[in-house]
Amino acid sequence: MRPALMLVLPLALAACATPRESCLSSVGREGRVLDALIAQTRGNVMRGYAIEEREELRTSRQLCRYRTDEGAIARRFCDRTVVEELRVPVTIDIEEEKVKLDQLLQRRERVARVQAEARAQCVARYPE
Repeated sequence: MRPALMLVLPLALAACATPRESCLSSVGREGRVLDALIAQTRGNVMRGYAIEEREELRTSRQLCRYRTDEGAIARRFCDRTVVEELRVPVTIDIEEEKVKLDQLLQRRERVARVQAEARAQCVARYPE
């Protein structure tokens, strides 16, 4: 999916949401971020290493079309830059990662309590 479309799509969908849905969605944002970090950290601990995503630029030789001075279409080889996404294993300190996971889980519990109160406020403010 194109990056520009990825930015516009959530905005378009948010425009269709009711005020109550928008309020509930904004309340849950921090919890969703923490859930993703917890899942990532658990995966790191289970594997014993982290996975880092990197973008690497490579040059690819391709057959390209071009217009000659006479106006005819011809072909020749040309170099094109290609962005390649790589997933690279990275060493981690597993004990440090376990401490991080415990901290994230404790933070998630606190955020869940605050979010429950905020959700109740959204429901009270925007009854259906």
